[in-house]
Amino acid sequence: MSRLDLVVLGFLNRQPMHGYKIIGYFEKRGIYMWTRVKTPSVYKALQRLEKKEFITGELKQEGNKPTRKVFTITESGREYFMEILRSFLWGKGQFQNPFDFWNAFRFIQKNITRLEFLEIIEQREKQHEEIAKKMSEKHKHAVECGDMPKFPFYGKILHNSMLEVKKNELKMLDELKTAAMLKENQKDFKEEPE
Repeated sequence: MSRLDLVVLGFLNRQPMHGYKIIGYFEKRGIYMWTRVKTPSVYKALQRLEKKEFITGELKQEGNKPTRKVFTITESGREYFMEILRSFLWGKGQFQNPFDFWNAFRFIQKNITRLEFLEIIEQREKQHEEIAKKMSEKHKHAVECGDMPKFPFYGKILHNSMLEVKKNELKMLDELKTAAMLKENQKDFKEEPE
C-alpha cells in the first residue's frame, strides 16, 4: 500500500482518466508535495495497478489530441482503494504521518458512512489525548529528575507553533463532527447499510 496508490485510485474512483490528467491533478492540488512523487512514478503506478487488475486501460482520442490510454478502476481496485483509504484514516500500520490522515480526507466523499466518519474523528481526538498524556508524563518525569533540557530560542518557537497546530486541529475536528450531523451534509456520505 502506498500514498501514490491511494491518490491514483482515488482519482480513478471519481472518474476515468489518463495519466497526464492525473499528473495535472497532482500539480493543481499540491499533492506531489506530500507524496514526493515525480511524473514517471505516476505512469509506473498505472502500469503496476493495471497489471494487478486494479484498473483497466483503453486507448481513446479526444478531438485532435493524441491518443491516450484512459484508465478505469475495477471492482478489485475499489476494494484495494478502500483498504488503503481506511488505513490512512484510521492511522494503522505505517501510516502514522499526520499529512497522510488529512490528505486521505480528500477521498472520503461517498466512500464512507457518516457513522464511520464520526468514529474516525473521535479516534483522531483520542490519539491527541494519548499524545498529550505521554508528553505530560515525560515532562513531569524530566522535572522530577532535574533533567529538563534548555531549549534554544528556535526550539521554543517550534514547540509553541506545534501546540497551536494541535489546538487548531482539535478545533477543526470538532467543527467536522458538528457539520457531519447537519442534514444537508448527509449527501456527502455513503449510505448506511440497512
